[in-house]
Formats: sequence, C-alpha cells, structure tokens
Amino acid sequence: MGRFESLKTLGELLDPRVGKRLYDAGAINLRTPLTIARSLPWLVGRGPTLGLASKMHADALADKPAIHDRRGTLTWKELDERANQAAHAFESLGLGAGSNVALMLRNGREFAEAILGTQKIGAFSSPLNTWAKPKELKTTITNSGAAVLIYDTAHTEQVRASVPEGLPLYFVGDPSAAIEGSESYEELLRHQPTTSPPPFTRARGEPKVIIHTSGTTGTPKGATRGTSASGLGALSSLLGVIPYHRDDIVLIPAPMFHSFGLGAFVFATVLGSTMVLPEKFDPQETLSLIERHRATTVSLVPVMIRRIVDLDPQVRNKYDLSSVRIVIASGSVLSEDLRRAATDVFGPVLYDLYGSTEAGWIAIATPHDLRIKPRSVGKPTPGISVAIFSSDGRRVPEGVTGEIHVKSDVIFEGYTSGDTKGQREGYMSIGDLGRFDSEGYLYVESRADDMVVVGGENVYPIEIEQVIEDMEGVHEVAVVGAHDEAYGQILAAFVTGTVTEQEVIDVCKRELASYKVPRKVIVLDELPRTSTGKVLKRELIQQLSGS
Repeated sequence: MGRFESLKTLGELLDPRVGKRLYDAGAINLRTPLTIARSLPWLVGRGPTLGLASKMHADALADKPAIHDRRGTLTWKELDERANQAAHAFESLGLGAGSNVALMLRNGREFAEAILGTQKIGAFSSPLNTWAKPKELKTTITNSGAAVLIYDTAHTEQVRASVPEGLPLYFVGDPSAAIEGSESYEELLRHQPTTSPPPFTRARGEPKVIIHTSGTTGTPKGATRGTSASGLGALSSLLGVIPYHRDDIVLIPAPMFHSFGLGAFVFATVLGSTMVLPEKFDPQETLSLIERHRATTVSLVPVMIRRIVDLDPQVRNKYDLSSVRIVIASGSVLSEDLRRAATDVFGPVLYDLYGSTEAGWIAIATPHDLRIKPRSVGKPTPGISVAIFSSDGRRVPEGVTGEIHVKSDVIFEGYTSGDTKGQREGYMSIGDLGRFDSEGYLYVESRADDMVVVGGENVYPIEIEQVIEDMEGVHEVAVVGAHDEAYGQILAAFVTGTVTEQEVIDVCKRELASYKVPRKVIVLDELPRTSTGKVLKRELIQQLSGS
C-alpha cells in the first residue's frame, strides 16, 4: 500500500459530499481537525487502516464505550490500548507485514482487538468459521498460510482435529480445556506496552482480511480484501442509503467471521459507534440485549430473524424494542414473507442488503423499497455499477433475466488459491441470476448453478419457493433439481412445517405451469444451513441421489 492511499483518504475527507455525510452521521465535529493532525504521522506512515480509526477514537472518544461483551465493557481508549498490546505481541512473535494471524473466535473483544492489532502492523487476519467441520477447517487454515492461530477453548475439539502440526496456538477461555502446548492469549498480551507501534516503518505492509466464503457449493474459499476497499468514500456511499450514526448502539449477533458481520464491525469501528457483541445468537437473548443496551441498530442474518419472529408473541412482547431504528439483514435470501414478519416485530426499519463475500454490498432494499417493491433487493448503492449479461456475453434489456455482474471499488482482490471470478467488460460475475425492472430495481432470481432445466425449459427455483412459502403451514422451503432420465432434470421441494406432500403439489399445480410443479416433495424437520443461514442445497441434492 503506497502513499497514494493516504492521499486518497485525505482527499475523501475534503470531498464536500463525503464530508457532509460524515458530518450528518456525527463522525465529523469541531475536534476532528485536531484528531486528524495528531494521527497524521500514522496515516502517512502506516496508511488508512482500522487500527488508525481505533487510535483516533481513543483520542476523540476516550471514555465512550466501544464494546459490550460477555466480559463487560471496553471504552475506545481501553480497546485501542488492548489492540496496541496485541500488535506488539504479534511483533514479539516475529510477525509483521504480510504475516497471517488465524482467528477461531466468537464475537467479542478478543476478535476485535486481534483484527485491530494486525491492522496496526500491516499484517493479515484470517477469521475462521466456528461452525466448520475439521476437514474443511484444516483446508482453510492451510490455504490461508496462517503463522499463528488464536482460538476459543469452546472450539478446542475442532481445532485439535484440524490444526496443522507445528502451528503456534494461543487460547482464549478455560485453560483446563486448552490444547496441550497452547499458550494463553491473555498472558501473551499482559506485559506488552499499550502505546501505538511507531508511525514510520520500512515494512509498513498493507493489512488485509481473508474472509472465507460460505461454501454452499463446495470447499470454502479465502477471499482477500484490503483495508482501503472500505474507505471513507465507501462508507459515505453506504451512509447515503442506511442512516448509520456515531451515536448508534450496534448489536451484532451475526458472526463476524463472515463478511456481513465483519462489515457491521468495520463500519461501526470507522464511525466510532458502540458495539454489543454477544458470543452466540439466542433469539430471546437478542431481544433482551436490545432492551438492556437500548440498541439502535441490529445486524441479523435471515435465519436469526426467522427464529425471532417464531418466538411466542407473549415472549416477544415482554421486551421494549422501541430504540431500534435500523435492522439490517444479509447473508442469504430474505423472503417476502419473512420481510413482512420482521416489519411486524420491529416496525418499518428493515434494510435488506444484497451482496457477496467477493463483491461487498451490491444493492440495498430500504423500508420504502420493501413497501413498494416487496420482491426486489432494491437499487444498486451509490458507487456500485451492476450489469446483466446473457450466457453468450451480451447485455440484456430490462425485464430479461441474466447473470449479474458488478463493478466497484469494494470488490475483493482475489482468492488465496490464486483463482479469480469471471469478468465481462470489466464487470465481475457474482454467480447470481437476476434482472432489472423499468425503474432500476434489481431482482435476484437464483444462483446461476441453482437454475434447473426441465425438458429444455429454464426454471428458477425461487419462483416455486415463493409459491410454496405463501402456503398456510409452510415454515421454510428449498427447491432443487434432481436428475431424471426422461426430462434431464425434475424439481424437488424440501419443506418444513405442517403441510403434507400432496397439499404442496396441489397448490403448485394450481399456481404454476406444469413443468414447474415439483415431482418430489420431502417434508423435513429442518433445512441444512451454513452459519449465516444459507441453505446447503448440495446436501439436499445428495439426499436425493442417496450419496
């Protein structure tokens, strides 16, 4: 990362549009020029990083709570000092620019300070999926090139079964549950200085975060993203759609090892908001945390919203949710039915963010959009350009479904394996099929690899899923393609709820063309999902094939 990024950040601060949005969000005030002046050596010497944001907040917001977690509260000054200790500790281990620190941690202060600590020394951080099975975890740790692994002892068995031999381990949590040979993370930090690393260094590096994809269609891939991809200009664009504010109390139950939860952490950190970080999700506890901390912003994946709206109304109504002004959802499809139910619980404050690990945010459906275009994912956010291409590479007109491609400054740098995503005319494919309407609203039909060809006809599972989901007694549904000798493929619907197979088929026959009617309906207790709530359709297909 050259001096260009530092100049870019200063330029963004001087941009009137960026400045106004940051001012409206409370991120700029009369003290800001003094804070910038004090931090200027680090901006020039280390570049624009989350570590720099933390340092600035330690100066300007010293006594303001930064994090509430299971261990209590950290102010911004305390969090920055802990991050400084982490940075010095990593350097004491011989880590520096380009080194990679793997994190098998739940949401909480250790996750935050480790991310900030690596940012301060130009190192990489690699958050790992705490739901991962040992086989895929071993692959992701190896592919990331981790030099150190910090893990929570709640995940000792996963780590024990997957960690490469010789990788240094540092534990958080119960010492009696730690892997033999592990050392205490707290002890590692204990005697380190709380001052910032020096601003100027010959090996400043560019801090990056390696985010692993959900792995819904195969082994998770490590997607590398630089700090500057989420700079002030990108934050300003987001603020033009979602009215975040420095005074927000941001509740993040969504796992921060995935791009959505990490993104919520990043923007709260840049703004200097207060974060509430529960180490695991519980629907009733989430409502309790909202009431206890007067949370104003909540980041939830759709399966979390589903579990909240499924609570007994008498349980939900015990909690005061009036402080909430933003509920942002992402990570998987938020159905029209679930959008309505979430609005009934929280009020008209729902923002549905459509994006991907590789592309960042792409479009956002605001509460207004959800009211007038209930099936759309909104319009592309400012600074994001979206194009729809046919399979033979031509742009398609509005109303026609094709493959969604994106161009923006927040696109990832590439996979750790060296692979990249497909490109057309400088736009990156994200593997989804969709269309625009005449007013510029984007609709996502399905994953490109989810499309089913039945007797030569292209069928998008989401259309069938929407019909079934509207049925009385249907809780959730996923539609996949199954091999068939006569038709090539047929449709199979997996349903949870109280409906029967025949009831589903009868409704589909009434509402859909004959080739779109599922030939198989399987009622399950629950659908297999990733940690962010995405349905693992490959597992459903495997059930059909008997593998």
